[in-house]
Amino acid sequence: MFTNEFEWDATVTTILDEEGDHDDVQVHIDDGGVFIRQFNENTDKYDLIVMTHKMFYEFLAAMRTTEGAYRTFLK
Repeated sequence: MFTNEFEWDATVTTILDEEGDHDDVQVHIDDGGVFIRQFNENTDKYDLIVMTHKMFYEFLAAMRTTEGAYRTFLK
């Protein structure tokens, strides 16, 4: 299950673990880049991954391809 929220300056997608084994993952996309965070109960803080829009595009493309090395080009 996931939710999408379209704010005036960002898009926020929250992916929920329906089995309840893991905390929600939030993907926040704005002009500054793509921010992925998940709450870490061991540190009582969020773990944060930051990437460029192109890196996120490549991440999504990787989910649709087979094993191998690829180079992408944005038009």
